[in-house]
Amino acid sequence: MAADDQRTPRSTSDGSMTLHSERFGQTYHSRHGALTESLHVFLDAGWSERLSSLESGAPIRVLELGLGTGLNALLTRKAHADLPGGDRPALRYEALEPHPLQPAEWQAMSLSQWSEVDGDVELHAQPEAECHEVEWAPDARFVRHRMEWQTFASDRDRRAAFDLIYFDAFAPDSQPELWLPERFAEAFRLLSSGGILVTYCAKGAVRRALIDAGFRVERLPGPPGKREMLRATRPAWEDMTLKRFNVRVYFFLLDRPLIDGGRPDPESQVLLSDEFLSGRDCTKLPGGGLEFGEGPMDCAHREALEELGQAIELGPLVHVTGNFVRSAWRGEEQVLCHYYLATLPDPANFRVAEARFDYPGEDLESFRWTPLRSLAESELTFGVDHAALAALRGRIG
Repeated sequence: MAADDQRTPRSTSDGSMTLHSERFGQTYHSRHGALTESLHVFLDAGWSERLSSLESGAPIRVLELGLGTGLNALLTRKAHADLPGGDRPALRYEALEPHPLQPAEWQAMSLSQWSEVDGDVELHAQPEAECHEVEWAPDARFVRHRMEWQTFASDRDRRAAFDLIYFDAFAPDSQPELWLPERFAEAFRLLSSGGILVTYCAKGAVRRALIDAGFRVERLPGPPGKREMLRATRPAWEDMTLKRFNVRVYFFLLDRPLIDGGRPDPESQVLLSDEFLSGRDCTKLPGGGLEFGEGPMDCAHREALEELGQAIELGPLVHVTGNFVRSAWRGEEQVLCHYYLATLPDPANFRVAEARFDYPGEDLESFRWTPLRSLAESELTFGVDHAALAALRGRIG
């Protein structure tokens, strides 16, 4: 182990143990009491609260960012085992830990002796494995991923996969990349409706980032040594209150010139954008959000340069959203969309894919041509685009 990876056991105020990390310059738990902090922040404010709102018979799926010593996982395992058998939901506990403890480290902790919770041996087994699974009980399973949060959250199959997140990364000054607004937007997508995220960190920037991501955020009394902690709940879709407008601008980019003063040639092909957005594959039209200081036409030109890498020639406005539309990603937003016709003044110099979702490397966006005549509404992911396509067909005649 490198010198900057050194982790040293230390005692905390309630007699429980933690580790001090040289890499991050911090302890894995509060020096005011590791056990006290875990019970207060993650079990009482998170586990117990989520159980109280869980539908009868539904499983509970927990994700922990930063397995560390495994204390939160073992305490959750015990809390689950202590529930009455007939009322106990199935438990799936997944934990992310890019730097698993080595045998000498977790043995030095003597975790089971002072926490009165067994299982640290199996929890920390196979530290080199990319994925380590343990069957705690017939109705409880633990999975440890040797993986960074950003990689885990980008998996398209994990949308709404969890009911509870223990957000237990090192503090923002040691791991700032894990406290960015993007991380909480990802957490929002990972949680089911009514899902809860709990964290010991109550900084204003973290609270605001959670609110911006769509969470309802509560300040709760913190554990010893901290005045406050945060609990964030993903509200049910129907309970989200509208707070802002989101103006979007898209364009039907055709591979043939417009005819008769602005009508699309029926034999044209139209460019579609396949993108991995918020945990799933989507097919839409090129374009994006209006920025302050620009009009819709300015936005279309800017988006073309950013997405395609070349200029477009903008034609007439085809459609403007006429009915109320709630954002597919943020329930508090109302969406207003503009759709233009567009052509290329120069030959296309961007990558064109032959198949859907043919992403080039790590770039999760690709473009492909499809015949305008055969383009069906079902090929477009978002309902707002369906109305725009119907308006475009009305121009063909």
